[in-house]
Amino acid sequence: MSWFKRFSGKDHHNNPLAEPEEAILRRQTMAIHDGIIDRVLRIIQQDDLQLTDNFDLRFDLLILLVSRVLRHLHGLGHHLPLSQALWELTFESLEESLHDRGVTDIRMAARMRTLLQNGTGRRNAYLTAWDAKTEQPIREAIARNVLNGCPIGDPRIDRVLANLPGFPQAVLQLADPPIHS
Repeated sequence: MSWFKRFSGKDHHNNPLAEPEEAILRRQTMAIHDGIIDRVLRIIQQDDLQLTDNFDLRFDLLILLVSRVLRHLHGLGHHLPLSQALWELTFESLEESLHDRGVTDIRMAARMRTLLQNGTGRRNAYLTAWDAKTEQPIREAIARNVLNGCPIGDPRIDRVLANLPGFPQAVLQLADPPIHS
């Protein structure tokens, strides 16, 4: 793609009024990501989890909610580019957050590699847990990852789970244009 197309936002060769697919995808992804971040912050502000608001808690909740949206998109089919863009934007935002927290460029690559490995492991655990026939595996994954290894009967697990039903559908409606389930 030429620099002009990238910066003008229009494909003037085919249709001067058409917006490139990449721009639509980026706009949709950013809106969905913003909705996920809003939910993460809302969960933390409710203080139902009784955990210190820190980078690790935000990371764990972010990966949980992104994973939920990715699973929903997979079920809809034909949304692989959106899923990939959301996963990439998640880590772009984490990198930006680390920069804001003072992590230097020298340490950034190692820190991002660790976050990607941890995020991928958690995402895979959540996706596998949601495929199970019972709620036990997702409860175990949330207890282990979000709630620092709390007992499976901890009521905070239910508070986290209460944020999941209907969440993917709601956050996909924030996209422009909305993603219909």
